[in-house]
Amino acid sequence: MFIQNSIPDFLALYESKKEFELLDLESYINRYPDVYDQYFPIHCPKTGERLQAAIKKYPVKIKDIRKISTKLPIIIEEIETKYSNAYSLDLNLEYKLIVGTYGSNAFVTRTNKREIYFAVEKLSSETNHLKVIVAHEIGHVAHFSFATQNEMDLTKVDWMHGLTTLYTEGAATYLSRKIVPGLNNSVYFTYDDDGDLWVNCFEENKSEVKQRFLEDASSGWDMKKEKEWFRLSGGSYFGHNRLGYLLGTDYIEHLVERVGEEEALVFWKGNDLKADILVWLGT
Repeated sequence: MFIQNSIPDFLALYESKKEFELLDLESYINRYPDVYDQYFPIHCPKTGERLQAAIKKYPVKIKDIRKISTKLPIIIEEIETKYSNAYSLDLNLEYKLIVGTYGSNAFVTRTNKREIYFAVEKLSSETNHLKVIVAHEIGHVAHFSFATQNEMDLTKVDWMHGLTTLYTEGAATYLSRKIVPGLNNSVYFTYDDDGDLWVNCFEENKSEVKQRFLEDASSGWDMKKEKEWFRLSGGSYFGHNRLGYLLGTDYIEHLVERVGEEEALVFWKGNDLKADILVWLGT
């Protein structure tokens, strides 16, 4: 396990300035070029407007950022150990803890499936919330590890298709519930205490949500659909974004009931996963 925590550098710079300005933020970012090359522009656009907007938001978040900087490394070690013990995995992951500019909150990098980023300005400082998002991101790596242990070639996965995203996000959410059990259901999707309306919207409109995703998945996938179903910028269909996460978790739970947990988590090896999801969406 290796944790690169650049948050103390941000805090030291921020607190040394009477007024934190664009040049200060750029100075912090430029200290870690290799780190921020993974963050910009894939997970956050890098524009002057975006950086200036982030600077205006930092003052109300700075106390949380301090707390997270202390808590998060401890939580990462705890959750990685739980995964290792529960699934006999030798994960040995790399973690980058950064202050970002209000793009993605956390992600596994595209170029290294064993490297996880947390952009702490987007995170709750509440301990259980942090445990869940850490468990979700490590859940992705655990899910990929199950596949490689079964000799699956991940380079042949259609990573850009929404049906793949539905499966992988569902698996990560399912695993986070196993590793950090007993919390309010919505916490596993929003990583805070504000998600009940979102989950209720899905439950009340599940048939319509499944049908609309089926229509989108059957007519060719593109970035507009990806954003609608899996990004914070979506939500035009039903008034709530990222409903694909809820769909994915629902599918994984259905799959676990049908074939068992072990088989469900490696179902994309040797099965037509996309076809199976399309059938399920139509039921």
